[in-house]
Amino acid sequence: MARYDVAPSEAPTGGGSLRWNKVESRSIDYVPLSERHGRLTDQFTIWFAGSAMLLSLATGVIGIGLGLNLIWTLIALAVGTFLGTLPVAAHASQGPHLGLPQMIQSRPQFGRYGALFIWVVAFAVYWGYVVLDVNLFGPTATQVVGGSRPVWAIVIGLISMVITIFGYHWMHAGQRWVTVVLVVVLAVYAVGILTGGELPAGALSLSTGFQFAPFFMVMSAALAYQLSWAFFVSDYSRYMPPTTSHRAIIFFTASGAGLGVFSMEAVGAVGAALFPSESVTVALAESGDTVFNGLGTIVLLVGGLALVVFNAMCIYGGALTAITALDSLRPVAPTHRVRTGAIVAVGVTATLVGAFLPDDFIGTTFYTILAVLAYLMGPWTAINLTDYFLVRRGRYSITEIFNPNGMYGRWHAAGIVAYVLGFVVMVPFMYLSFYEGFAAKWLNDVDIAFFVGIPVAAIVYYALSRNLDLDNERAVIRQADAHLEELGEPIE
Repeated sequence: MARYDVAPSEAPTGGGSLRWNKVESRSIDYVPLSERHGRLTDQFTIWFAGSAMLLSLATGVIGIGLGLNLIWTLIALAVGTFLGTLPVAAHASQGPHLGLPQMIQSRPQFGRYGALFIWVVAFAVYWGYVVLDVNLFGPTATQVVGGSRPVWAIVIGLISMVITIFGYHWMHAGQRWVTVVLVVVLAVYAVGILTGGELPAGALSLSTGFQFAPFFMVMSAALAYQLSWAFFVSDYSRYMPPTTSHRAIIFFTASGAGLGVFSMEAVGAVGAALFPSESVTVALAESGDTVFNGLGTIVLLVGGLALVVFNAMCIYGGALTAITALDSLRPVAPTHRVRTGAIVAVGVTATLVGAFLPDDFIGTTFYTILAVLAYLMGPWTAINLTDYFLVRRGRYSITEIFNPNGMYGRWHAAGIVAYVLGFVVMVPFMYLSFYEGFAAKWLNDVDIAFFVGIPVAAIVYYALSRNLDLDNERAVIRQADAHLEELGEPIE
């Protein structure tokens, strides 16, 4: 795999010139070698804590509500999480080798203007998650300590914005500490549930409680939920040295994201199995208290802490995506003012919406929102990874990505056509609360849209990219990026 034409001896492996306790200056711009640093374990902790937070409970309860028993729900969650984790972790390898956040990397596949729709979808994911985060945190905080739900929702929004303004290093540092606490608390919860004998009869029976359509729906929900992280990952690996091993960073990211999200989904499933008539957070608290009194509150507090930092990650990604989209329409200097303005705009608008939505908003709409967003992003992740690993093989010009008149152009037909076809072939297989495709009806409400659209998008893009003049591109890269480090001058 290409190393971006950077000799290993040139890449710093220490802490660089930045520290986690300073305000980050970078946004969509290239991270120079002098600022590259980090540990592979940071990719585990950022994604373990970023996934094992309260919002993941909502995916875990779906199977119990559809009639599966606990063991089949857990199996469906595990399979879906595994399938969704693979592409998500693969995106993490792009950050160190390009030194760029995730979404601006779409320009080579779609063109400067062609990628605008993808960025709108990505922004909707980021912004939507902030709405869901604060909407869930409000009643959870009220449940634990009392007070006003909207006030608590606004509090988490403000705290998250402060973390986001300080940036990359604060989020990594925060998630390192949260991961340690989460591992201890979740281990106590798991051991207590498994040894306490409180589970309903038949909850762990493989011979009963299985239904194919609900099983597949839970598997697809877990896949879609995990796949929604694909827009995030490179944002949190781009400060790593360019010599970082692809396999190593994929492994650490996959381990953190996979174990983190499954652990909290499993907690949600256990709570729903024990207390099916309660809300996800009440069920969690009561199930924890079956181990020992107060454990449920502890799990809620730790999961809420993880949610605060994850919310900051969502605001961060939304701000980067908004700046990227604006930069495509008119070149934007990535100054402190632009960065902070984007963070405040994303954080304030999403927080206010989430604070005043109904308490049951997640319970009534979560699966539908998740599925729609995943349908929209599935073809993108297939195209982006196909281009990176199979077509251009990691060789891009950072300078040309930022050049309005550069070699990647304003529109790139291969990416646009592949995306449209990948999405269109999914439509007959979609199963939603407001729409059911004819193929889904034939399959008795089994939704296999992802398993059709993602490979189609990848195959079409690969076929349409066969005529790319990669030798010429590489010649341009050598010339255009000869003075690449000048792009990384300090931001004022």
